[in-house]
Amino acid sequence: MLQHIQENITHNNLANTGTSILVACSGGIDSMVLCDVLLRLNFKIAIAHCNFQLRGEESNADEKFVAQFAKQHQLEFHSIKFDTTSYKKNNAISTQMAARELRYNWFEQIRKEYKYHSIATAHHLDDQVETLLLNIAKGTGIKGLTGIPAKNGYIIRPLLKISKQEILDYATLNKIAFREDSSNASDDYQRNLIRHHITPYLAKINPAFYNSIDEFIGRMNDYQTLTNQQIESIKKKCVSEKNGNIEIKLGYIKAHIAGATILFHLIKEFGFNIDVVQNILKVKESGKQFFSETHRIIIDRKSLFIAAEKSERESIIILEKIPSQIIFNNYKIQCTTIPIQEVNIKTSNRYAYFDADKIELPLIIRYAKEADYFYPLGLSKPKTPGKAGKKKLSKYFKDEKFTLLEKENTPIIFSGEKVIYLVKHRIDDRFKISEKTKNVLKMVIIDDSI
Repeated sequence: MLQHIQENITHNNLANTGTSILVACSGGIDSMVLCDVLLRLNFKIAIAHCNFQLRGEESNADEKFVAQFAKQHQLEFHSIKFDTTSYKKNNAISTQMAARELRYNWFEQIRKEYKYHSIATAHHLDDQVETLLLNIAKGTGIKGLTGIPAKNGYIIRPLLKISKQEILDYATLNKIAFREDSSNASDDYQRNLIRHHITPYLAKINPAFYNSIDEFIGRMNDYQTLTNQQIESIKKKCVSEKNGNIEIKLGYIKAHIAGATILFHLIKEFGFNIDVVQNILKVKESGKQFFSETHRIIIDRKSLFIAAEKSERESIIILEKIPSQIIFNNYKIQCTTIPIQEVNIKTSNRYAYFDADKIELPLIIRYAKEADYFYPLGLSKPKTPGKAGKKKLSKYFKDEKFTLLEKENTPIIFSGEKVIYLVKHRIDDRFKISEKTKNVLKMVIIDDSI
């Protein structure tokens, strides 16, 4: 078994001989065997023990047992007591999830403080099988079929190819002392239900069940790699990014035979689940929105837009004088007033020029409202060529095919109550430069991504 474990460590590049490893040790048979194995393989280990205070004196006895083991082998020992019950209630999560969050956060804290190379846990092949079956029972994609990784950041799992029976045999042969966790006998936990009632029957159907599952997980990891490569290829065809927002062409998605699965892979990193995918594909009108904890999805015409939810942003600023620089949410605009003779007109949409003497203070910067209107430069009335007509901003947005996000995030600059500028789009005809202009207010968009 030692050779098998060393091969797993080497193959997955978990650690080198002499590497300092913090071992998560509960005192149970799995973690005690892990400690013994790593010592025999000449790794430098330290012990970390969590007392979750869930089993009264039994929990305290576990802590004393592990502390004694560490002292006997002259190993650095770290321990902590958690009020797991309070943490569970305060965060509205299960006992198992509370214990998981508490221990992994603490392990990482200790690793950083004492500069350990990695954190070793005693997950083994039976844990792999239970994880896989749990994921299948709850409904999963390929990712859920890839099992527990041998290495995840600083977490390493040297026993992942070793079965529980092999661990039991090793402990018996080498007279490994350990503590028995009474909660392992209870069916209150989902894993115990699978361990006690499901896997024994599956092993009867296939005596090589555990090895078969291990090989299956290996294949699923290969399929996951292939899937990721294909998704990256698909992204080039239907996904684009602008000003930090993601656009996904829904026509491509809906036409693809695996459209729902593709869409899930494209939006899952933003906190959306498979149920949202089905609802998105049913939407037929623009304006529908979906929310995760961090992002929202907006359906607009034939596209889907993903935008980060911004907890705070300015809704309006009022300036009693023309500043040298305007900063309004993600826009930074440089302002200068210069004589008409010094103006060198640039046609980029980052530049805008106004007759400075027509500007009335205060300058107001905000987003569009339903009643707002302006006289868009260059858009003449049909019956009076050369003269700009009055137009509601909402109608302008529609005619120019602004997305909902563009409508929401385009600042409007007012001179008093009159619109002078749809930032980065169009100025108002009333404030344009003419043959009578003497002084020019020049605005340059320096940044629109802050």
